[in-house]
Amino acid sequence: MRPVIGITCRRVAGAGVDEYRLAVPYIAAVEKAGGIPLLLPALAVRERLPAAVCHGLLFSGGGDPDPRFYGEEELFPLDSVDRRRDAWEIFLVKQARRYAIPVFGICRGLQIINVALGGTLYQDLPAQLRVSHRQDTPAEKVSHRVWVEEGTLLARIIKRKRIWTNSLHHQAVKEPAPGLIIAARSGDGVVEALETQKGPFLLAVQWHPERLRSPGTRRLLRTFITYAAARGGFFPASP
Repeated sequence: MRPVIGITCRRVAGAGVDEYRLAVPYIAAVEKAGGIPLLLPALAVRERLPAAVCHGLLFSGGGDPDPRFYGEEELFPLDSVDRRRDAWEIFLVKQARRYAIPVFGICRGLQIINVALGGTLYQDLPAQLRVSHRQDTPAEKVSHRVWVEEGTLLARIIKRKRIWTNSLHHQAVKEPAPGLIIAARSGDGVVEALETQKGPFLLAVQWHPERLRSPGTRRLLRTFITYAAARGGFFPASP
């Protein structure tokens, strides 16, 4: 049975009515890796979450998390903050950990997972660390070198010590949440991946593997889907 993978999506202002949207590469990557993609809009009523929804959760990219969720005020201009989405995804992360649902995070997904579990973020890399991680080339092009930590799940999946990735962010992990370990860094020391070595599968990366074609990055999605398929069962109806 192909596992159902819930993918978070963003809310955008439409012509007269707001819309939930998700870039097609997320959907295509999950489908190609063997999963059935299911878009998850931000729900306000948590206790009515359907009982039979997802075998795994993919937290997608998007706007900046509201810094109040990690105990800070807004220090620098932020992009497309959506507190409703933040609250929904924080809820999903906690439920996933509670009920052993495999989790994979991409870009903002890495950041909101870290925030949900008690970590903090740099609100703006150029302002706080004097580094830029936003490439000016298409997302399908690599521009950024990442060093993978030995002995991590990421290292076992990628099978290389150094990889080239794309880079499309201006925020990053500052303090990893309790229970999460750093699985990769860029040359300037910025965290590029987090994972957990205890409990259910959780891996999150700062780059966008769904936009790349290298064998190593494609294995990330396949590994996540494999864990989701092995889990079986469904997402619980109540918190």
